Amino acid sequence: MGLRKFAELVELKSGGRMKIKVYAASVLGNDNQIISAVRGGTIDFGLHGSPTLVGTAKEYGVLDFPFSIRDEGEADLLLDGPQGKALLAKLESKDLVGLGLWEIGFRQITNSKRPITRWEDLGGIKMRVVASPVFIDYFGSLGANAVPMAIAEVYQALESRAIDGQDNPIGNIGSLKFNEVQKFLSISNHVYSTYTLTVGKKTWGGLNSEERQVVSDSAEEAKVYERRVARDLNSRLLKDLKKSMTVNEVSPVEIARFAEKAKPVHAKFAQFIGDDFVKDWLSAIDAIRARK
Repeated sequence: MGLRKFAELVELKSGGRMKIKVYAASVLGNDNQIISAVRGGTIDFGLHGSPTLVGTAKEYGVLDFPFSIRDEGEADLLLDGPQGKALLAKLESKDLVGLGLWEIGFRQITNSKRPITRWEDLGGIKMRVVASPVFIDYFGSLGANAVPMAIAEVYQALESRAIDGQDNPIGNIGSLKFNEVQKFLSISNHVYSTYTLTVGKKTWGGLNSEERQVVSDSAEEAKVYERRVARDLNSRLLKDLKKSMTVNEVSPVEIARFAEKAKPVHAKFAQFIGDDFVKDWLSAIDAIRARK
């Protein structure tokens, strides 16, 4: 929906001279194939989940830090502020131009075994995770068997019981119909995940200044629209999922215990990502929180 809005705005603002065709649901390839194609210029634009960009720009790993962003207000101020812009700038040396950070949402845990009320409940559960070292390490530290897997493969793996569970925002859980093959949904809000809208440098280099402005302005408007749609969708779909799944909210006390288990993961990957970048990122979150 966000990409369709982006395409509509580009056509409108360009007076019909520029048109974008949207391909959804992995039609043009998996996450890594799309990144490669946008960098190479065979696809013009891409919308990439933050964990899959870690292999392209290691700094994207900060978005995978569990329990660093607590709510949507913090997310908006952080991602639209200097730190978000600094993160997008890390793509420039990778043949990509970042056009904005969009919302996937807060990730929740589903599985077919039991409600997750404390981190110990994940022990022995075979969990699909995104192919991010932070996710793999964190869920492993909780006792789960973390299995990296492309999103397009997850439903079938859950249905066949090749895996027991997965984590995703409510919007993805509902739209991908994971409730058909999962019994338990635990509201943990453990990671706030984003999309990044990119344009390949080859495509960008072929646009004049007026066309670039059209694309940039349209991307900014579409970002605001997409975040609103994502939040509305998450709220509506949670009500629907409660009709077919056993839903529990992890208590604040247990959330604090989950967050404590994340601290060694933060420290470990700060060294890989860059201590200064991570320090600035987390300091920006603290400053936002202090102003509330």
